This record gives sequence, structure tokens and C-alpha cells, in this order.
Amino acid sequence: MDEMDQSRTRRTSPVQGVHFVHDVHFLRTGTHGPQGDPGAPGEVSNADLTTAIGGTSANTNAINRLGLTVSDPPTQTELQAVANKLDELIAALRR
Repeated sequence: MDEMDQSRTRRTSPVQGVHFVHDVHFLRTGTHGPQGDPGAPGEVSNADLTTAIGGTSANTNAINRLGLTVSDPPTQTELQAVANKLDELIAALRR
């Protein structure tokens, strides 16, 4: 087994009539590598920080609001609309 291999042990145990699977991961680690470059000295100014993060909120501006009134109980179509909108939001946040 090399440094990045892992072995898994699975156990099935009853808990109030429900069975679950428990994974145990064993990782081998090697020696530590050399220290990396510490980077340029100095601190970031408040203006630099404000400029860097100023437009990040706009990442999701292209996503329209859901505009959904959910019935009680919710239908599968309503829940799918929420799931689709969540997927759209996650994709936009990853850009």
C-alpha cells in the first residue's frame, strides 16, 4: 500500500431496527515536504481588500428569484423547482 492508499472496514449494526454502515478509513502518511515560499511581505490594505471582494456578491445576480408559493403538503414539482434553483445557485457560487 503506498502513501495515498486507504483501506476500508464496513460494519453493519442494528439501531432500533435500522441498519447503518460505518466506514473506517486508514491513511498512511509519508514524510513532510520542504517549506513553501512565504510570499510577498506586507499586509493588505483595507482598500485592497474592499476592491478584491467588492464584486463577489454580484456573482449570483443572474439567478432569478424562485417566486414559488409552496402548498401544504408540497408537491414533487414544487420540491423539484427548489432543488433546481439550489443547483443553479451552487453553480453560480462556484464560478
